[in-house]
Amino acid sequence: MTARDRDFDAWVERARTISVIDEIERRGIRLRRAGAELVGPCPACGGTDRFSVHPRRNLWNCRKAGRGGDAIALVQYLDGADFLAACETLTGAPPPRGEGTRASAEDLAARAEARRAREAERELESADFREKERKLCYEKWKRAQRMAPPIRDYFAARRIRLPDAFQARFSPSEGYYHGEEEDERGRKRRRLIFRGPAMLLPITDAEGVFRGLHFTWIDLSQPKGKAEIIDPDTGELLPSKKVRGSKKGNRILLVPARRAPTRQVAGEGSETVLSVYTSDLLLHRLREDTEYVSSVDLGNLAGKAAEGCRLRHPTQTRTDKAGRVCPTFVPGAEPDFSSPAMWVSEAITHLTLLGDGDSDPFFTRAAMARAERRHAAPGRHVAVEWPPEGLDFNDLLQGEAA
Repeated sequence: MTARDRDFDAWVERARTISVIDEIERRGIRLRRAGAELVGPCPACGGTDRFSVHPRRNLWNCRKAGRGGDAIALVQYLDGADFLAACETLTGAPPPRGEGTRASAEDLAARAEARRAREAERELESADFREKERKLCYEKWKRAQRMAPPIRDYFAARRIRLPDAFQARFSPSEGYYHGEEEDERGRKRRRLIFRGPAMLLPITDAEGVFRGLHFTWIDLSQPKGKAEIIDPDTGELLPSKKVRGSKKGNRILLVPARRAPTRQVAGEGSETVLSVYTSDLLLHRLREDTEYVSSVDLGNLAGKAAEGCRLRHPTQTRTDKAGRVCPTFVPGAEPDFSSPAMWVSEAITHLTLLGDGDSDPFFTRAAMARAERRHAAPGRHVAVEWPPEGLDFNDLLQGEAA
């Protein structure tokens, strides 16, 4: 093998090491969690959830198109590009063999323009969809019951004390939709697989405008009070939490400050943040200028990483189609400030971010480092707090309240 061939193989391997998730995020494609996968409309042909990504396997699939594969195949599919052009898009460099890319500069410019046009069209469709979802969610919120006993019982089982101003509502029979099915006319629609009691929390933007809902399905007979919802096709246990509406850049205000807030405690889940609130209450550390908020999830707490900012995972690997073991990468600590994340008021001078042990530790620590940098501001102290290894903040609370 010549040196030129080795350079070419290394260039292709660089493209192969780009994860599907990284390329999906770079393009601003919105997907939602469905068990082990992320699903949503296909960026090329639409639908509802025909497009899926399996992060651990680093593979994508479009059921309608019958296409799938790694990040190179994804770029070929979305851009109509050949193999070399796809590798060039992923690496940001032309082939090193000397003949240059197969695509001319005019071809690449035309592809980029077509891609921008498709993205602008999708953004308009997305904005229209988000507004419809917002209105549907607000109607659902208005119909729901105010602070029913199951909500208090759900938190009481964790020894969490709720503030008087806690904004939550209760739906005694909320539908859980997963996947698609065909109606009597052969049209695709969301598939209802479960119905049960659920807690609703409002998601709001920086102006306090209602933007969506966070749902938690409750079953107080279960050890942690969350409903066990099973995928009827795979038997897989599905998340008991879902979001409708817009979460990016927004938040859930769990405990408002009693006066103008200058301090904030923020974390992913309401249980984590409210456990810290209760601990502060029990230990007489509660301050009138402190608010407690949920970012809904880790991605919205930290936001996206800067393009090309990735960290090699110390233990996780993946196997490609040729059977080769390849490294996996996670988004790094440098934020992409052009992308949205949970908003923090300029008046906040002390921000405490709560780490959670539910996700992979390496992935989570990289995200929390990114969140710390993203929310840093002149005159603001930002700190990340972690529970002891093997515990979460509710475990600590249960010990304090015992």
